[in-house]
Amino acid sequence: SNGPRVAVFEVNGFDTHAAQGGVDGTHTKCLVEMDDIIANLKINLKEAYKDTIILTVTEFGRTIKQNGGNGTEHGYGTAIFMAGGLLKKSQVYTDWPGLKRKELYQERDLNSTTDARSVYASAMSTVFDLDFKDIEKHVFWGEKLQDLSSKLFKA
Repeated sequence: SNGPRVAVFEVNGFDTHAAQGGVDGTHTKCLVEMDDIIANLKINLKEAYKDTIILTVTEFGRTIKQNGGNGTEHGYGTAIFMAGGLLKKSQVYTDWPGLKRKELYQERDLNSTTDARSVYASAMSTVFDLDFKDIEKHVFWGEKLQDLSSKLFKA
């Protein structure tokens, strides 16, 4: 088909060191902006939406506990939000690590249980109909990743 195969949207403001807030806070405003982007893509892509995967990318997570400024600091574990017609199911995919101090990474951060690169490599394999091993080798420099394609995405 004609048109772009990949698009990038940037949502700024998730680096909430202060005034992260609740329903009316900075974090919520960022999530609403993400929701608006996804809703607009669904409306405007029409039939092509069924062949779409939308993924969030970040270079860091947030700490579990708030700091003195009612925000959070850079942390280890994070979440990847996914949408699109190629998602197998609307749900949370996780091996939940827990929030007790002994379950946290360095007793401070959410513990990461899934290598984000595995999710991204699986999405690339699905969308571009490429062999997962080739993506693992050429895009992720030979790192051993988990193929989550059949778990997360429709064939």
